[in-house]
Parts: sequence; C-alpha cells; structure tokens
Amino acid sequence: MANNLFVLPRLGQPIRQEDSGIYYILNQQTGRVRSLIQLVRENLHWYILQLQPIADGLDYRWSVMSRENDCVLKTATDKQIAHYFSKPEYTEPVGAWQVMRNADFGFGKFTPIEAPEDISYAILTFEGDEMKTPIRLHKAPAEWLQENNDQDILQLEIA
Repeated sequence: MANNLFVLPRLGQPIRQEDSGIYYILNQQTGRVRSLIQLVRENLHWYILQLQPIADGLDYRWSVMSRENDCVLKTATDKQIAHYFSKPEYTEPVGAWQVMRNADFGFGKFTPIEAPEDISYAILTFEGDEMKTPIRLHKAPAEWLQENNDQDILQLEIA
C-alpha cells in the first residue's frame, strides 16, 4: 500500500453543505472551461449534475450524472478509498480523501496533510469497483451562484 494515503476520516475534511455549488473542469492546454459540474444536496441526498446542451443546441440544462438508476451519491468506505488511492500515481501529495459515488461517477475532496487549507476537488469515474484517473475540479466563484446569473454562466467559452 502506498504511504501517501490516510484513511482515517478525521484527518480529511468531510464533504459538507459548503462544498455544494458549481465547479468547472479546465482544459490545461487552452485554459478554457471544458465542462461545468454542480454538486447538489437535496434533502438528505447528494447528486452530481453536469451542464449539457439540449436538442436545439441553443439552451442548456443540468443533467444528473449517472448511467444507471442510482443517481444518489453514497459515501465511500475507508476500505474503498484505500482501494482507489493506494497506487503509486497517488503517492504525492500526502493527504486524505473523502469520496461520494454512485455506480459510475463520484465527487472527491482531498485535504493535504501539509497544508489542510489547500483543499482540492475531483470528479471521479468508475468501471465497476475500479476508479479511472480523477479529473481536477475548480470551485466556481461565488458570483456564479447568485440569482439571475444563468446567462453569465452560459456565456462562458466552453471548449
């Protein structure tokens, strides 16, 4: 097992209501926003949504990220987190992960041990019990969440 992983939940920051909101995936080569993701908590359940164009190509809607009927994200166990991240490619930086997932997609929150205030986020994809490479998410500025701001979000240049 790689020595970068701490599966003790108290070492990592839990996923909280404050983590809900809009995130974006940045194209590293162009610097453009590639995709918008929203983490939503409704009642007691968490969901991941993605902004997608509808049939006419002019309008967009938030769609739940799930290929099956299990849309609700469930908290991953310590054993599952150890299975996902105990690989050589995750040896640095040292830190703790919190993960919620459905059958196909997940949301991860990483708390580095050396700088616990530098939390980062990732969208996770799964094939069965195996996790593919996490994709870094960037939290959108607070003004993206203000009312009547949908037009501004849609005007982003999405690559």
